[in-house]
Amino acid sequence: MTIPLFGLFGYKYNPIRIISKSPGAFAVLLCSFLYLVWYLPTANVRYELRSAWSDAPRRLIVFGDSWSDNAIYPIDLPPKNLLPIRDDAQGPVWTEWLCEAIKCNHHDNFARSLPALPTTDLRGAVVNSAILNRTLPAGHGDVTMLPDLKTQVSQWLRFERKQYTSSRMREKEKRGTIFTVWFSLWDIWYYSHLNSDEASKAIHESIDTLFEQLMLITDHWPMETKIILPEAMDPTFLPAWSMQRTGPAGSDHSAEDQRNAIQLVKQWNVALDKRASRWDKGQIYIYNTNDWMLDQVREAQLMVGNMMDHNGLGHSGSPWDSVQFACAGSGNRGRHRSPSHGKGGLDPFRCSNPDKYLFWDEMHLGPEAHKMIGQGIAADIAESHGDSWFTHEQPEGVKAADTSAVDRKKPPVT
Repeated sequence: MTIPLFGLFGYKYNPIRIISKSPGAFAVLLCSFLYLVWYLPTANVRYELRSAWSDAPRRLIVFGDSWSDNAIYPIDLPPKNLLPIRDDAQGPVWTEWLCEAIKCNHHDNFARSLPALPTTDLRGAVVNSAILNRTLPAGHGDVTMLPDLKTQVSQWLRFERKQYTSSRMREKEKRGTIFTVWFSLWDIWYYSHLNSDEASKAIHESIDTLFEQLMLITDHWPMETKIILPEAMDPTFLPAWSMQRTGPAGSDHSAEDQRNAIQLVKQWNVALDKRASRWDKGQIYIYNTNDWMLDQVREAQLMVGNMMDHNGLGHSGSPWDSVQFACAGSGNRGRHRSPSHGKGGLDPFRCSNPDKYLFWDEMHLGPEAHKMIGQGIAADIAESHGDSWFTHEQPEGVKAADTSAVDRKKPPVT
């Protein structure tokens, strides 16, 4: 691969003039050239520098709750009291790791989540707040405060009309766009309180709403849509579940909610798979995040018991110091915590090694978990689709009408 030096530095120059006026500048230039001669052959130039050297923009459009929200909003900035408070030690969310892995140029975040407030028991974000409103008892609070998927898609449509109507890169940018939609955590958290029939109905209606909104996105997208849908993850593994439900101070001493939640996770994921398998409006990639979570917990347990299962889990040890306690928050006390200096409303006490905790706080994954999911999705799609999802070229021998597909992948254990 030949890279003209004037393209590398962004302007044309006369090397003789530089040498004659500044021998030092020539030495710097020579060192830079020698470094490039050494480095470029060792790098995957075609992949790593594609966005820098080609007119092929990539864009990630994100919908979801606080697990996907990086607190940077392209439209409708939330009021100050509704902005998420993030500690630098939390690191990037999984969509940011995905964006970095695929070298995207734009990360447009429409994911939002209602933080904990003293005025209401409501938190998080659900697919359809109207369904939640119907299932909650009187006096529960204003569910319209929850930024559901309908609200987020509506914001995205307004942003598209405002931002990209006259963009010179509009068509190429659309061909390089990937959507991510990850809901289910708070839906299952709320609906696990219901009896099995009511909960099942709420889950099915939520899946209906999810695909109605995917259809709306597709109807407003002239190119083939590429959509990433992580599966529902079992919320009973969260530190918050034992604190608020099955623990001594919890509300679910009989574990009825826990059993219900586990069934709702299965129901959500089965319904997601079935609907995605019938999807003919583009490509859907489903990431099996629930199996990923189970593997993380199982491997840690096997390591403690000095055991290994038939799949090899436990052989290489666990990357986690704890899969039960959170790094920050009230779910991690005593020996599991070390003091840190809190500021801006952040927890003044948190663990000193957040990367070694599966959970950051009672309701959120830790920084290393986000990294594993984001990079794992990027690597798996690149492998299974031959990198075609991240370029604008049609795979050889595949017609546009033949590319609609659904993949359901179980992520590897790292």
